[in-house]
Amino acid sequence: MIWIRADGGKEIGTGHIMRCLSIADALRQLGEQVCFLLADTAVVPILEKRMQQYRVLDSSWRNPETEFARLREMFKGGGGDVFLADSYFVTAEYLGRVREYMPVCYVDDMGIRDLPVDLLINYNIFADRAIYGLGETEGSTAYLLGTEYAPLRREFQGIPYEVRKQARKVLLTTGGSDRYNLAGRILELALKDPVAGQMEYCVVSGAYNEYLPGLRLLESANENIHVYSNVECMWELMQSCDIAVTAGGSTMYELSAVGVPMICFSFVDNQERIVEGFRRRELVCYGGDYLAQGEQMLAEVVENIARLRQSRELRAHYSVRQRQLVDGKGALRIAGKLRDMAAGQRKA
Repeated sequence: MIWIRADGGKEIGTGHIMRCLSIADALRQLGEQVCFLLADTAVVPILEKRMQQYRVLDSSWRNPETEFARLREMFKGGGGDVFLADSYFVTAEYLGRVREYMPVCYVDDMGIRDLPVDLLINYNIFADRAIYGLGETEGSTAYLLGTEYAPLRREFQGIPYEVRKQARKVLLTTGGSDRYNLAGRILELALKDPVAGQMEYCVVSGAYNEYLPGLRLLESANENIHVYSNVECMWELMQSCDIAVTAGGSTMYELSAVGVPMICFSFVDNQERIVEGFRRRELVCYGGDYLAQGEQMLAEVVENIARLRQSRELRAHYSVRQRQLVDGKGALRIAGKLRDMAAGQRKA
């Protein structure tokens, strides 16, 4: 059994759950059993839709330490093979205690050093050995670092994409939640722009976006705005678009695998390093940091939409470079490593 400890909800979005579901799907493809461990029931509908086994621990996602008595009961009889944690709130003490029962793996976005884990996964564009202070040897922890491990769903492998002569459609997404209503505000500003206002907008609203009713009103008032929620085939929607506007996060790796030229921005702290990594490698148009720039960021996003619309050459440049970054097979690479660890446990 591979246990996956992750959470999602209105406050923390669905990023942790969605990337772990990609890893879980790859594990099941390899013949492994997977069970999610959740603090509460917030993401149960998502897991049930994917027919994914789970257990609810009735704890607090902000304080996972409160669930350890429950975990101890689950694991005292041998428990399982491998434990994968994907949470910003699990502590070194928590991971160390679980490690007494089985090997522990951790999905890291922050470059946290010296965690008591057997495997650390950081698939982000900024991830390298230097941020973990690694020399020629790695000690007791193994590392999977870099975008080749981006855990995308299987359908993101080998998607054909055409950089069309005329750009007509923009994909706009802000992740699982949009606390500042950035999607709505970008749309309102874009509609006033003589160039960006001519585009068709495909707006993906996350499961916890409280501003969805406002987006629906914009959709009803403007024939060039289409709002989507609970998208089944995201890759198809991406493939149909000529430009993407996205917040930093896993969506950037999906868009890279497809090859959609991107304008990216950040509005929470943990997005900044991802967005900056893409910017430094000249893979995207930079939209800005909302926390630092506020309204100016919205204006820069709209200016970049107009800029990309008017230059097929620039769109083609970004598309080629992005596709070279991500091949869509990262989840399978991670799953293969977890399978090997579990097999080693079973032989022990």
